[in-house]
Amino acid sequence: MMIPGKYRVIEPTLDLVTPPDVMPAGRAIAAKNYEPVKRGASRFSGYERYDGQPKPSDQSYWILNFDAGTAAISAAQTVTGQTSGATGIAVLAGIVSSGSYGGGNAAGYLVLRQVSGTFQDNENLQVSAVTKCAANGTAAERNASTDALDATYLQAAIEAARALIAKPTGSGRVRGVWKYKGVRYCFRDNAGGTAGGMFKSSSTGWTAVDLGRRVAFTSGGTFEVSEGDVITGATSAATATVRRIIITSGDWTTGDAAGWLVLYGQTGTFQSENLNVGANLNVASIGGNSAAQTLTAGGTYRFVTHNFYGASNRRRMYFVNGVNAAMDFDGDYFALIPTTMTTDTPTHVAVYKNQLVLAFPGGSVQTQAVGEPYTSNVLLGTSELGLGADVTNLLSNFSDNLAITGRTQLKLLYGNDSDDFTLDDTNGYAGAYQDTLQLTGVPVYLDDTGIRKLTPTDAAFGNFSIGTLSEQVEPFLKDKREAGTSPTCSIVCKRKDQYRLFFDDGDALFVSFARKTRERLPCILPITFDHVVRNVCAEICSTGEDANEEVILFGTDDGWVMEMDVGTSFDGEEVQAHFRTAFDNDGKPNQRKQYKLTVLKADAAPTATLNCSAEFSGGDPDQPPVPETEFDI
Repeated sequence: MMIPGKYRVIEPTLDLVTPPDVMPAGRAIAAKNYEPVKRGASRFSGYERYDGQPKPSDQSYWILNFDAGTAAISAAQTVTGQTSGATGIAVLAGIVSSGSYGGGNAAGYLVLRQVSGTFQDNENLQVSAVTKCAANGTAAERNASTDALDATYLQAAIEAARALIAKPTGSGRVRGVWKYKGVRYCFRDNAGGTAGGMFKSSSTGWTAVDLGRRVAFTSGGTFEVSEGDVITGATSAATATVRRIIITSGDWTTGDAAGWLVLYGQTGTFQSENLNVGANLNVASIGGNSAAQTLTAGGTYRFVTHNFYGASNRRRMYFVNGVNAAMDFDGDYFALIPTTMTTDTPTHVAVYKNQLVLAFPGGSVQTQAVGEPYTSNVLLGTSELGLGADVTNLLSNFSDNLAITGRTQLKLLYGNDSDDFTLDDTNGYAGAYQDTLQLTGVPVYLDDTGIRKLTPTDAAFGNFSIGTLSEQVEPFLKDKREAGTSPTCSIVCKRKDQYRLFFDDGDALFVSFARKTRERLPCILPITFDHVVRNVCAEICSTGEDANEEVILFGTDDGWVMEMDVGTSFDGEEVQAHFRTAFDNDGKPNQRKQYKLTVLKADAAPTATLNCSAEFSGGDPDQPPVPETEFDI
């Protein structure tokens, strides 16, 4: 028999402004660590530390029985099959079920992780080439004898992997994270806080990146030095390979080129001398030895990846930090990019119409020459624009414009190059907080009135409408403003169609454009992290272990790099979460009603347990309580 009734679909948004007795059923009157997704609201999965070593959330375990044991195998030791060459890392000390090591007949089982290869029955099991026991069968994945042991062994494998992951060496917070050519990079100051460091992820953890050396030069003729050329000091006989040539004035063809050579693999010490390239003598002159390229301590790193040249191998990451000149890196070689600015410390970077765009303190926005990120020369197409306030965001690829914001200004750059650039004011609307502007089909950002969007009204020049998206959580944002809490950064999670906004107290707002309220506003839910998210990057991976997955990394105040949307915890700590809906009165809050049956439909991971109860009349304590019921999904 079909029981008549009504279906209530969760409307995954926090609503702090609608009176509860008229609030649409299914909205949250309180929520924590639930995110809006296409099918409703889902508990946020979590995050975990990252350095390139095996991820905790990817761990599993294998049971390998043994006999003829003569010595114990300890946790964290690598076990090798003498015949098969298979390996695994012991999660726990070997578990003995009969016999003894002293008697040479200990039997039991090993719990291994990171198993590679196939162990063979009866082969010797060795640690550092010393036989400890013999295999009794082959290793079986997730083969504990009970569910409780399965959970215990899996968690032990996860924690063993977590314990091996380390911070990049140094002190203070992580100042930037980026993903380039499948490798993750981060930046952190050294232990003394006197210089910055660049690190890359690897199978053994974070490793420092060699920043190379550079030397100022003037050309000695019309021979053009190229990347990959080996230069030799005419007097010193020192050598190095040229990896970047940055021209600050003149030209090779006229014999008056001057600028910087970025060098790697130097041997010997250059002096004030001429330089030779093979049989080409005196191609340039230098005033002394090269100097190491270094990063100044401090700053906040911001990045863009682009190919200015067309060749497939010339896609590079370009970045700024507010304390150094602009920089580029191709996965092997690093270079500083000087400009003509007196204070050459750009704070923001973007690419617009194949031109590198740099923002400087005071509101100066400079575009390099078309297709020439190293060229800062007005005669070759460099231009400078003035915002009139410190830049807080640069955003390209929106309606063929470059959006430039300050805290109280939002302007759009039109045109193709310095010959026809026009900087248009968007009708005097308020600007955006630092690092909150993202492209979600249209630009979305945070200003003093809430989370806003900039929408073109038609194809005519300069016609845009600006709307507020966060009306239902305005009390949340108001509390942040009154407490002096500031946004730290933002990101778009493409896979979930979300705009994510982070604050310096650990809170965040996840805004879903895949789900909307009845008022056609996006659904918004709050997340509370155990770490402050200082900087964040996201990329859909095309190859490697994360192919077709979106990887989101962020840096923390205490020096960790974390990967978001993985695991089931906040780096090992339990996630406290709740989602409390408004009371459903069927549109008649003053009429007494009876509810005969409630059917709850949900998706969950295997072995998830739910505890359910019910409250009536707005939680009236005089109403009879409903006993809590526990069931598994």
